[in-house]
Amino acid sequence: MKISYTKGRENKIHISVDGEYKYTVDAEYWFLTPYYRMTEITDSDECEKFRSEIGSRYAFVSGLRILSYGDNSRRDLYLKLLRKGHGAECINSALDTMEECGYINDRRFAAAVADRLIRTKHMSKAGIRSELFRRGISSDIIEETLEETELDPVSEIASLINKKYLRYIDDEKGIRKITAVLRRLGYSWSEIKSGLNEVLTETEAEFDD
Repeated sequence: MKISYTKGRENKIHISVDGEYKYTVDAEYWFLTPYYRMTEITDSDECEKFRSEIGSRYAFVSGLRILSYGDNSRRDLYLKLLRKGHGAECINSALDTMEECGYINDRRFAAAVADRLIRTKHMSKAGIRSELFRRGISSDIIEETLEETELDPVSEIASLINKKYLRYIDDEKGIRKITAVLRRLGYSWSEIKSGLNEVLTETEAEFDD
């Protein structure tokens, strides 16, 4: 297996194997490895070690680039790296390093997602639970996050209606529209009824489901 490398922009090193580009790593890492002095590796075990170590660093560098655009859960980042062609073993090695360094943290990510969903969508805890599960967050972390999340469902529903759907409150069709929206956000029928009544008390009789 023949090895060659070229310097890229900034501190990037592009590595080719048998004349074909394979990896990009950072110069700080590359010049601390023994490989930068080599032009060929003939031992099969050493070849495998090279692919594992350099491949893991390549996944690490690619992961940092993805994180520069925003935080990700471990599972989200795993899937993105997999779609980019990185091997599963190298990805997991890179993600382990990222967790050790604090670059990814599912507890921090889950808390941030829960806060954003409440602030921007007035989502229920049930809705937050579903979204965090979809993002690959473990059940233990999801439940810890929800326990630490303060949310008054009736107040959230009333706030959302007053902000976006107040014009629909005056007729039955509008109520159905609002109800459908709130159900998609994970609210129960009893929570929706209480939230609607809170908005309606100033102008109408109580809402009956």
